[in-house]
Amino acid sequence: MGSGKYSALSGAVSREQAINNIAANLANVSTAGFKKDRLSFAAILKGTQQTEKAAGINHTRVRTTATDFNQGGLRTTGRSLDVAIDGPGLFKIMKDNTTLYTRSGSFVVDSNGLVQTADGYTVIGNGDAPLQLDTTSGKDIAISESGEIAVNGILSDARLAVFTVPDDRELVKISNNLYRLDSGEAQPMQQYRVIQGSLETSNVNMMEEMTAMIAAQRLFEAHTKAIESFAKISEKQDELGSL
Repeated sequence: MGSGKYSALSGAVSREQAINNIAANLANVSTAGFKKDRLSFAAILKGTQQTEKAAGINHTRVRTTATDFNQGGLRTTGRSLDVAIDGPGLFKIMKDNTTLYTRSGSFVVDSNGLVQTADGYTVIGNGDAPLQLDTTSGKDIAISESGEIAVNGILSDARLAVFTVPDDRELVKISNNLYRLDSGEAQPMQQYRVIQGSLETSNVNMMEEMTAMIAAQRLFEAHTKAIESFAKISEKQDELGSL
């Protein structure tokens, strides 16, 4: 009885976590550069003999949370400082000695010519240096597919860089489209393709997420009903024991 009740309780908790994860994915279906997260579950078996005939699944738990870095779609904006990465890689950004990475290429140029994100992070360009443009003569900015930048038709020494990391699993999501690299060192890519006037869309498929949400909710309801049943049985046992 106790084992069954604990199994139902842990199952309900795990499915609630799944529901929250799916809800977060759905909430960011329109967030540029957002990458969906996926949970995987582990069944914890009673005892040490975890065979096909093991009869004692004690509980389930979330084993891992992994970010799916598959490419999203491309949405044309026509804005010169919107840039999408078409393929692998990340933009490297920095603020207050904190280095982060993103797939969202919605940039602005500040009064000093520094290319920044909307959150004030400075974009890192070629030579691992802050990307800075001379816009004193105008702000007509053209960015080629290989990252070269021209301002008012004059080619700049600055170049928009794209970086690769040794292992995507070392990237920790700290907000909807910002990542911290916990291990290893990002390296500038030699070949990449960027598309000016476009943004990468979220890789969340709304229909898939809604289907997953319905399945998770049904499992959650099944577990909660099992918990209620165990509670009623326990009450009956207490009543019989008091006779």
